Amino acid sequence: MAFTSKYLERCWSRRDLWKTKSTHPGDWYLAGDPLELHLVGESDAERVDFHSDAIAFVPDADDLLELVDNQIRAAGSDPATKALTIRYDPAGLWSLDIECTGKSSHVGGQESVHSLLLYALYLMAQL
Repeated sequence: MAFTSKYLERCWSRRDLWKTKSTHPGDWYLAGDPLELHLVGESDAERVDFHSDAIAFVPDADDLLELVDNQIRAAGSDPATKALTIRYDPAGLWSLDIECTGKSSHVGGQESVHSLLLYALYLMAQL
């Protein structure tokens, strides 16, 4: 998984956003001193608790795309009707266009696809 250090720092600094998330095998998280990236396995799903200040959930692209769909659904639209385009250009970095039921959103200039999707969620929440 190619999480950038900047994205991981954002996840750590905003760990309160995910405190109510239940833990599932396959979830990525930060913990330890120094912080290290870990993956929840079948055997340790019980001991990883995102309510803890010592652990931060790290959403992967699948998690973030699911949250985009949830945001679209919460706005009263069917996520199946969305058009989502992700592009990468070395000069302009990652960009995203989302169109759904006559509304569109554009996000650009992000260093990773994870940062791109996370930023898109913040913008969509403001619509």
